[in-house]
Amino acid sequence: MKKLLSILLVLVFLFNFTSCKKKSGENKEEGKKIKVAIMYPEEQIGSVYKDIVDEYKKLNKDVEVELVMDFSDESKINDSVTKGNYDIIAVKRSQLIELAKSGLIEDLSDFSEKNELNKKLYPINLAYGKYNSKIYGIGDLPLTVEWFYNKGIFEKYGLKEPKTLKDLTNISQKLNSKDIIPISVGAMDRWTLDLLFGSISCQTTGIQELTESYGADKDSFVNIPGIDEAFNVYEKLVKSSIKKNSIDINFMQSVDDFVKGKAAILPALSATKEIIDSKKSSGFDYGVFESPISFTNVPVSKISASGGQILVIPSKSTNKEEAEKLMNFIFSDEAQKLLVEKGYISPVISSNKGETSISKTIMSHIEMTDDNSGMLIDNLSLKMSDALGIVLSDMIEGRVKSNEAWNRVLKITFQK
Repeated sequence: MKKLLSILLVLVFLFNFTSCKKKSGENKEEGKKIKVAIMYPEEQIGSVYKDIVDEYKKLNKDVEVELVMDFSDESKINDSVTKGNYDIIAVKRSQLIELAKSGLIEDLSDFSEKNELNKKLYPINLAYGKYNSKIYGIGDLPLTVEWFYNKGIFEKYGLKEPKTLKDLTNISQKLNSKDIIPISVGAMDRWTLDLLFGSISCQTTGIQELTESYGADKDSFVNIPGIDEAFNVYEKLVKSSIKKNSIDINFMQSVDDFVKGKAAILPALSATKEIIDSKKSSGFDYGVFESPISFTNVPVSKISASGGQILVIPSKSTNKEEAEKLMNFIFSDEAQKLLVEKGYISPVISSNKGETSISKTIMSHIEMTDDNSGMLIDNLSLKMSDALGIVLSDMIEGRVKSNEAWNRVLKITFQK
Protein backbone atom coordinates (compact mmCIF):
# COMPACT_ATOMS: atom_id res chain seq x y z
CA MET A 1 0.00 0.00 0.00
CA LYS A 2 2.86 2.38 0.78
CA LYS A 3 3.98 2.12 -2.84
CA LEU A 4 0.65 3.40 -4.14
CA LEU A 5 0.34 6.11 -1.53
CA SER A 6 3.77 7.36 -2.55
CA ILE A 7 2.64 7.56 -6.17
CA LEU A 8 -0.60 9.31 -5.24
CA LEU A 9 1.23 11.85 -3.11
CA VAL A 10 3.60 12.70 -5.93
CA LEU A 11 1.16 12.59 -8.85
CA VAL A 12 -2.06 13.83 -7.28
CA PHE A 13 -1.54 15.83 -4.13
CA LEU A 14 1.14 17.91 -5.83
CA PHE A 15 -1.18 19.30 -8.42
CA ASN A 16 -1.69 20.27 -5.33
CA PHE A 17 22.32 21.45 -3.54
CA THR A 18 25.39 22.79 -4.77
CA SER A 19 26.13 24.30 -8.17
CA CYS A 20 27.17 21.99 -11.01
CA LYS A 21 30.13 24.26 -11.79
CA LYS A 22 33.53 22.70 -11.33
CA LYS A 23 35.40 23.59 -8.20
CA SER A 24 38.70 25.29 -8.57
CA GLY A 25 41.37 22.65 -8.71
CA GLU A 26 39.08 20.00 -10.20
CA ASN A 27 40.61 18.41 -13.28
CA LYS A 28 39.58 15.98 -15.95
CA GLU A 29 41.24 13.08 -14.18
CA GLU A 30 38.74 13.43 -11.35
CA GLY A 31 35.98 12.48 -13.77
CA LYS A 32 32.59 13.95 -14.54
CA LYS A 33 29.78 14.55 -12.11
CA ILE A 34 26.07 14.48 -12.90
CA LYS A 35 23.48 15.69 -10.43
CA VAL A 36 19.98 14.21 -10.54
CA ALA A 37 16.89 15.12 -8.50
CA ILE A 38 13.67 13.09 -8.48
CA MET A 39 10.33 13.42 -6.66
CA TYR A 40 10.03 9.88 -5.34
CA PRO A 41 11.16 9.05 -1.79
CA GLU A 42 13.96 6.53 -1.30
CA GLU A 43 11.78 3.89 0.37
CA GLN A 44 9.62 3.61 -2.74
CA ILE A 45 10.46 4.21 -6.42
CA GLY A 46 13.48 6.18 -5.28
CA SER A 47 15.14 2.90 -4.37
CA VAL A 48 14.74 1.77 -8.00
CA TYR A 49 16.46 4.93 -9.19
CA LYS A 50 19.26 4.28 -6.73
CA ASP A 51 19.74 0.82 -8.26
CA ILE A 52 19.66 2.27 -11.78
CA VAL A 53 22.29 4.85 -10.88
CA ASP A 54 24.47 2.15 -9.33
CA GLU A 55 24.26 0.10 -12.53
CA TYR A 56 25.12 3.15 -14.61
CA LYS A 57 28.19 3.89 -12.49
CA LYS A 58 29.41 0.31 -12.93
CA LEU A 59 29.33 0.80 -16.70
CA ASN A 60 30.76 4.33 -16.56
CA LYS A 61 33.47 4.33 -13.92
CA ASP A 62 34.66 7.82 -14.87
CA VAL A 63 31.27 9.35 -14.05
CA GLU A 64 30.05 10.27 -10.60
CA VAL A 65 26.26 10.54 -10.16
CA GLU A 66 24.73 12.37 -7.24
CA LEU A 67 21.08 11.35 -6.73
CA VAL A 68 18.73 13.44 -4.61
CA MET A 69 15.33 11.89 -3.81
CA ASP A 70 12.05 13.19 -2.40
CA PHE A 71 12.71 16.51 -4.15
CA SER A 72 9.10 17.55 -4.78
CA ASP A 73 8.73 21.11 -3.50
CA GLU A 74 7.61 23.07 -6.55
CA SER A 75 9.32 26.34 -5.62
CA LYS A 76 12.62 24.53 -4.95
CA ILE A 77 12.35 22.69 -8.26
CA ASN A 78 11.74 25.92 -10.18
CA ASP A 79 14.63 27.60 -8.40
CA SER A 80 16.96 24.68 -9.12
CA VAL A 81 16.04 24.64 -12.81
CA THR A 82 16.60 28.38 -13.06
CA LYS A 83 20.03 28.14 -11.44
CA GLY A 84 21.06 24.91 -13.17
CA ASN A 85 21.77 23.11 -9.89
CA TYR A 86 20.94 19.73 -11.44
CA ASP A 87 21.65 18.10 -14.79
CA ILE A 88 18.48 16.00 -14.73
CA ILE A 89 15.51 16.99 -12.61
CA ALA A 90 11.96 15.65 -12.29
CA VAL A 91 9.03 18.01 -12.75
CA LYS A 92 5.27 17.63 -12.94
CA ARG A 93 3.31 18.26 -16.12
CA SER A 94 2.14 21.79 -15.33
CA GLN A 95 5.70 22.78 -14.43
CA LEU A 96 7.01 21.41 -17.72
CA ILE A 97 4.61 23.64 -19.64
CA GLU A 98 5.75 26.73 -17.73
CA LEU A 99 9.46 25.86 -17.99
CA ALA A 100 9.23 25.08 -21.72
CA LYS A 101 7.50 28.40 -22.37
CA SER A 102 10.27 30.16 -20.45
CA GLY A 103 13.09 28.39 -22.32
CA LEU A 104 14.52 26.98 -19.09
CA ILE A 105 14.67 23.33 -20.17
CA GLU A 106 16.29 21.63 -23.14
CA ASP A 107 14.40 20.59 -26.27
CA LEU A 108 14.91 16.80 -26.32
CA SER A 109 13.20 16.17 -29.66
CA ASP A 110 16.45 15.24 -31.43
CA PHE A 111 17.55 13.14 -28.45
CA SER A 112 14.24 11.26 -28.54
CA GLU A 113 14.43 10.65 -32.28
CA LYS A 114 18.09 9.57 -32.19
CA ASN A 115 17.39 7.01 -29.49
CA GLU A 116 14.05 5.95 -31.05
CA LEU A 117 12.11 6.64 -27.87
CA ASN A 118 8.96 7.14 -29.95
CA LYS A 119 9.18 3.41 -30.77
CA LYS A 120 10.27 2.21 -27.32
CA LEU A 121 7.96 4.11 -24.97
CA TYR A 122 4.22 4.21 -24.39
CA PRO A 123 2.66 7.26 -26.10
CA ILE A 124 1.64 8.85 -22.78
CA ASN A 125 5.22 8.94 -21.51
CA LEU A 126 6.31 10.99 -24.50
CA ALA A 127 3.12 13.04 -24.51
CA TYR A 128 3.78 14.17 -20.95
CA GLY A 129 7.02 15.80 -22.04
CA LYS A 130 5.57 17.52 -25.10
CA TYR A 131 4.72 21.17 -25.52
CA ASN A 132 4.03 22.87 -28.86
CA SER A 133 4.95 19.65 -30.70
CA LYS A 134 8.44 19.55 -29.13
CA ILE A 135 9.66 17.05 -26.55
CA TYR A 136 11.11 18.70 -23.44
CA GLY A 137 11.06 15.71 -21.10
CA ILE A 138 10.20 12.03 -20.65
CA GLY A 139 7.53 10.70 -18.29
CA ASP A 140 8.82 7.75 -16.26
CA LEU A 141 5.70 5.98 -14.94
CA PRO A 142 2.56 5.23 -17.01
CA LEU A 143 -0.70 5.32 -15.04
CA THR A 144 -4.27 5.17 -16.30
CA VAL A 145 -7.69 5.93 -14.86
CA GLU A 146 -9.34 2.52 -14.69
CA TRP A 147 -12.84 1.30 -13.83
CA PHE A 148 -12.41 -1.47 -11.27
CA TYR A 149 -15.49 -3.67 -10.79
CA ASN A 150 -16.69 -6.41 -8.46
CA LYS A 151 -16.97 -9.55 -10.59
CA GLY A 152 -19.07 -11.34 -7.99
CA ILE A 153 -21.76 -8.65 -8.01
CA PHE A 154 -21.78 -8.49 -11.81
CA GLU A 155 -22.15 -12.28 -12.09
CA LYS A 156 -24.82 -12.46 -9.39
CA TYR A 157 -27.09 -9.98 -11.16
CA GLY A 158 -26.25 -10.95 -14.72
CA LEU A 159 -24.47 -7.71 -15.56
CA LYS A 160 -22.04 -7.28 -18.43
CA GLU A 161 -19.21 -4.80 -18.68
CA PRO A 162 -20.66 -1.50 -19.95
CA LYS A 163 -19.59 -0.23 -23.34
CA THR A 164 -21.45 3.09 -23.31
CA LEU A 165 -22.83 5.65 -20.87
CA LYS A 166 -26.29 4.20 -21.44
CA ASP A 167 -25.04 0.74 -20.48
CA LEU A 168 -23.50 2.18 -17.33
CA THR A 169 -26.66 4.03 -16.29
CA ASN A 170 -28.77 0.88 -16.90
CA ILE A 171 -26.40 -1.13 -14.70
CA SER A 172 -26.60 1.56 -12.04
CA GLN A 173 -30.40 1.44 -12.07
CA LYS A 174 -30.35 -2.28 -11.35
CA LEU A 175 -27.70 -1.92 -8.64
CA ASN A 176 -29.64 0.88 -6.96
CA SER A 177 -32.66 -1.41 -6.76
CA LYS A 178 -30.50 -3.94 -4.89
CA ASP A 179 -29.19 -1.30 -2.43
CA ILE A 180 -25.68 -1.54 -3.89
CA ILE A 181 -23.72 1.64 -4.54
CA PRO A 182 -23.15 1.71 -8.32
CA ILE A 183 -19.99 3.84 -8.35
CA SER A 184 -17.86 4.52 -5.30
CA VAL A 185 -16.20 7.95 -5.29
CA GLY A 186 -14.46 9.47 -2.28
CA ALA A 187 -15.57 12.98 -3.17
CA MET A 188 -14.31 14.45 0.10
CA ASP A 189 -10.94 14.24 -1.66
CA ARG A 190 -11.98 16.39 -4.59
CA TRP A 191 -9.08 15.24 -6.75
CA THR A 192 -10.98 11.97 -7.16
CA LEU A 193 -13.71 13.94 -8.95
CA ASP A 194 -11.13 15.66 -11.14
CA LEU A 195 -9.83 12.23 -12.15
CA LEU A 196 -13.33 10.93 -12.85
CA PHE A 197 -14.25 14.00 -14.87
CA GLY A 198 -10.95 13.74 -16.74
CA SER A 199 -11.85 10.24 -17.93
CA ILE A 200 -14.87 11.86 -19.60
CA SER A 201 -13.24 15.06 -20.87
CA CYS A 202 -10.37 13.17 -22.52
CA GLN A 203 -13.02 11.82 -24.88
CA THR A 204 -15.08 14.98 -25.41
CA THR A 205 -12.28 17.54 -25.30
CA GLY A 206 -8.82 16.01 -25.13
CA ILE A 207 -6.05 17.94 -23.46
CA GLN A 208 -4.26 19.93 -26.15
CA GLU A 209 -6.76 22.80 -26.26
CA LEU A 210 -6.42 23.27 -22.52
CA THR A 211 -2.64 22.99 -22.67
CA GLU A 212 -2.43 25.69 -25.33
CA SER A 213 -4.45 28.02 -23.08
CA TYR A 214 -2.41 27.25 -19.95
CA GLY A 215 -1.50 30.44 -18.15
CA ALA A 216 -3.72 32.59 -20.37
CA ASP A 217 -6.62 34.83 -19.34
CA LYS A 218 -10.22 33.79 -18.75
CA ASP A 219 -11.37 34.54 -22.32
CA SER A 220 -8.99 31.88 -23.67
CA PHE A 221 -10.86 29.18 -21.75
CA VAL A 222 -14.46 30.19 -22.44
CA ASN A 223 -14.95 28.26 -25.67
CA ILE A 224 -12.95 25.09 -25.05
CA PRO A 225 -14.46 22.53 -27.48
CA GLY A 226 -16.44 19.69 -25.91
CA ILE A 227 -16.14 20.83 -22.31
CA ASP A 228 -19.89 21.45 -21.95
CA GLU A 229 -20.56 17.95 -23.29
CA ALA A 230 -18.23 16.57 -20.62
CA PHE A 231 -20.26 18.27 -17.88
CA ASN A 232 -23.50 16.94 -19.41
CA VAL A 233 -22.13 13.39 -19.27
CA TYR A 234 -20.87 13.89 -15.72
CA GLU A 235 -24.28 15.18 -14.63
CA LYS A 236 -26.00 12.08 -16.04
CA LEU A 237 -23.45 9.90 -14.26
CA VAL A 238 -24.01 11.70 -10.98
CA LYS A 239 -27.78 11.39 -11.15
CA SER A 240 -27.76 7.69 -12.02
CA SER A 241 -24.69 6.27 -10.32
CA ILE A 242 -23.15 8.41 -7.56
CA LYS A 243 -24.68 8.80 -4.12
CA LYS A 244 -24.93 12.27 -2.59
CA ASN A 245 -23.22 11.08 0.57
CA SER A 246 -20.06 10.41 -1.46
CA ILE A 247 -19.00 13.95 -0.53
CA ASP A 248 -18.75 12.73 3.08
CA ILE A 249 -16.21 9.97 2.38
CA ASN A 250 -12.59 10.16 1.27
CA PHE A 251 -10.68 8.11 -1.26
CA MET A 252 -9.63 5.38 1.16
CA GLN A 253 -13.22 4.92 2.34
CA SER A 254 -14.36 4.56 -1.27
CA VAL A 255 -11.85 1.73 -1.68
CA ASP A 256 -13.10 0.14 1.55
CA ASP A 257 -16.69 0.27 0.27
CA PHE A 258 -15.55 -1.42 -2.93
CA VAL A 259 -13.61 -4.29 -1.33
CA LYS A 260 -16.39 -4.89 1.23
CA GLY A 261 -18.98 -5.34 -1.53
CA LYS A 262 -20.95 -2.19 -0.71
CA ALA A 263 -20.08 -0.67 -4.10
CA ALA A 264 -19.83 -2.40 -7.47
CA ILE A 265 -17.54 -0.03 -9.39
CA LEU A 266 -14.51 2.03 -8.41
CA PRO A 267 -12.99 4.53 -10.87
CA ALA A 268 -9.40 5.18 -9.78
CA LEU A 269 -5.77 5.30 -10.83
CA SER A 270 -4.44 1.98 -12.11
CA ALA A 271 -1.99 1.88 -9.20
CA THR A 272 -4.99 1.58 -6.84
CA LYS A 273 -4.70 -2.14 -7.55
CA GLU A 274 -2.03 -2.16 -4.82
CA ILE A 275 -4.49 -0.90 -2.20
CA ILE A 276 -7.29 -3.21 -3.33
CA ASP A 277 -5.01 -6.22 -3.11
CA SER A 278 -3.85 -5.22 0.37
CA LYS A 279 -7.42 -4.80 1.66
CA LYS A 280 -9.46 -7.46 -0.12
CA SER A 281 -10.46 -10.81 1.38
CA SER A 282 -9.24 -14.04 -0.20
CA GLY A 283 -12.57 -14.64 -1.92
CA PHE A 284 -12.93 -11.17 -3.42
CA ASP A 285 -12.79 -11.27 -7.22
CA TYR A 286 -12.43 -8.08 -9.22
CA GLY A 287 -11.30 -6.81 -12.58
CA VAL A 288 -11.10 -3.70 -14.74
CA PHE A 289 -13.40 -3.00 -17.67
CA GLU A 290 -11.66 -4.43 -20.71
CA SER A 291 -12.88 -1.75 -23.11
CA PRO A 292 -12.96 1.97 -22.24
CA ILE A 293 -16.53 3.20 -21.71
CA SER A 294 -17.60 5.37 -24.66
CA PHE A 295 -18.98 8.66 -23.34
CA THR A 296 -19.24 10.25 -26.78
CA ASN A 297 -19.69 8.99 -30.33
CA VAL A 298 -16.37 10.22 -31.69
CA PRO A 299 -13.85 10.36 -28.83
CA VAL A 300 -10.87 12.69 -29.07
CA SER A 301 -8.95 10.16 -26.97
CA LYS A 302 -10.08 6.93 -25.32
CA ILE A 303 -8.11 6.81 -22.09
CA SER A 304 -7.14 9.31 -19.42
CA ALA A 305 -3.57 8.67 -18.31
CA SER A 306 -0.50 10.11 -16.62
CA GLY A 307 3.14 9.79 -17.57
CA GLY A 308 4.35 10.15 -13.97
CA GLN A 309 7.12 12.54 -13.04
CA ILE A 310 8.87 14.01 -16.07
CA LEU A 311 12.65 13.96 -16.39
CA VAL A 312 14.05 17.13 -17.98
CA ILE A 313 17.48 18.64 -18.58
CA PRO A 314 17.74 22.29 -17.47
CA SER A 315 19.12 24.66 -20.10
CA LYS A 316 21.75 25.80 -17.62
CA SER A 317 23.10 22.29 -17.03
CA THR A 318 26.86 22.20 -17.54
CA ASN A 319 26.82 18.47 -18.36
CA LYS A 320 24.19 18.14 -21.06
CA GLU A 321 25.98 15.43 -23.03
CA GLU A 322 26.50 13.24 -19.98
CA ALA A 323 22.95 13.96 -18.81
CA GLU A 324 21.59 12.66 -22.12
CA LYS A 325 23.67 9.50 -21.80
CA LEU A 326 22.27 8.84 -18.34
CA MET A 327 18.74 9.69 -19.49
CA ASN A 328 19.06 7.17 -22.32
CA PHE A 329 20.26 4.52 -19.88
CA ILE A 330 17.34 5.17 -17.53
CA PHE A 331 14.95 4.29 -20.36
CA SER A 332 16.86 1.18 -21.45
CA ASP A 333 15.57 -2.37 -20.96
CA GLU A 334 18.51 -3.05 -18.69
CA ALA A 335 17.53 -0.29 -16.28
CA GLN A 336 13.77 -0.67 -16.57
CA LYS A 337 13.82 -4.34 -15.60
CA LEU A 338 14.69 -3.08 -12.11
CA LEU A 339 11.42 -1.13 -12.08
CA VAL A 340 9.39 -4.09 -13.33
CA GLU A 341 10.93 -6.41 -10.72
CA LYS A 342 9.49 -4.11 -8.02
CA GLY A 343 5.98 -4.51 -9.45
CA TYR A 344 5.66 -1.27 -11.43
CA ILE A 345 4.68 -0.89 -15.07
CA SER A 346 7.62 0.41 -17.08
CA PRO A 347 7.33 3.22 -19.66
CA VAL A 348 9.42 0.98 -21.93
CA ILE A 349 6.93 -1.33 -23.61
CA SER A 350 9.32 -4.27 -24.12
CA SER A 351 10.28 -4.33 -20.43
CA ASN A 352 6.82 -5.33 -19.20
CA LYS A 353 5.56 -8.85 -18.62
CA GLY A 354 1.83 -8.52 -17.87
CA GLU A 355 1.57 -11.53 -15.56
CA THR A 356 -2.10 -11.09 -14.57
CA SER A 357 -5.24 -10.41 -16.62
CA ILE A 358 -5.68 -7.06 -14.87
CA SER A 359 -2.13 -5.91 -15.59
CA LYS A 360 -2.45 -7.04 -19.21
CA THR A 361 -5.65 -5.03 -19.60
CA ILE A 362 -4.07 -1.97 -18.02
CA MET A 363 -1.10 -2.26 -20.38
CA SER A 364 -3.42 -2.52 -23.36
CA HIS A 365 -5.07 0.70 -22.20
CA ILE A 366 -1.70 2.44 -21.86
CA GLU A 367 -1.00 1.46 -25.47
CA MET A 368 -4.20 3.28 -26.48
CA THR A 369 -2.93 6.60 -25.14
CA ASP A 370 -1.98 9.56 -27.31
CA ASP A 371 -1.21 13.27 -27.05
CA ASN A 372 -4.78 13.99 -25.88
CA SER A 373 -4.81 11.38 -23.11
CA GLY A 374 -3.10 13.44 -20.42
CA MET A 375 -4.91 13.57 -17.08
CA LEU A 376 -6.92 16.74 -16.81
CA ILE A 377 -5.70 17.38 -13.29
CA ASP A 378 -2.07 17.42 -14.48
CA ASN A 379 -2.72 19.95 -17.23
CA LEU A 380 -4.58 22.60 -15.25
CA SER A 381 -3.18 25.20 -12.91
CA LEU A 382 -3.58 24.37 -9.23
CA LYS A 383 -6.19 27.11 -8.89
CA MET A 384 -8.24 25.79 -11.80
CA SER A 385 -8.07 22.15 -10.67
CA ASP A 386 -9.24 23.25 -7.20
CA ALA A 387 -12.10 25.22 -8.78
CA LEU A 388 -13.07 22.22 -10.90
CA GLY A 389 -13.18 19.97 -7.83
CA ILE A 390 -15.45 22.45 -6.04
CA VAL A 391 -17.89 22.65 -8.94
CA LEU A 392 -17.97 18.87 -9.49
CA SER A 393 -18.71 18.43 -5.79
CA ASP A 394 -21.46 21.05 -5.98
CA MET A 395 -22.99 19.14 -8.90
CA ILE A 396 -23.25 16.02 -6.74
CA GLU A 397 -25.16 18.07 -4.18
CA GLY A 398 -27.39 19.56 -6.88
CA ARG A 399 -26.19 23.14 -6.44
CA VAL A 400 -24.76 23.55 -9.94
CA LYS A 401 -26.25 22.47 -13.29
CA SER A 402 -24.17 21.16 -16.17
CA ASN A 403 -24.97 24.15 -18.39
CA GLU A 404 -23.45 26.56 -15.88
CA ALA A 405 -20.60 24.40 -14.58
CA TRP A 406 -17.71 25.54 -16.79
CA ASN A 407 -18.53 29.22 -16.35
CA ARG A 408 -18.58 28.59 -12.61
CA VAL A 409 -15.13 26.97 -12.78
CA LEU A 410 -13.76 29.98 -14.66
CA LYS A 411 -15.37 32.44 -12.28
CA ILE A 412 -13.77 30.78 -9.24
CA THR A 413 -10.40 30.44 -11.02
CA PHE A 414 -10.10 34.02 -12.16
CA GLN A 415 -11.81 35.84 -9.33
CA LYS A 416 -9.65 38.54 -7.77
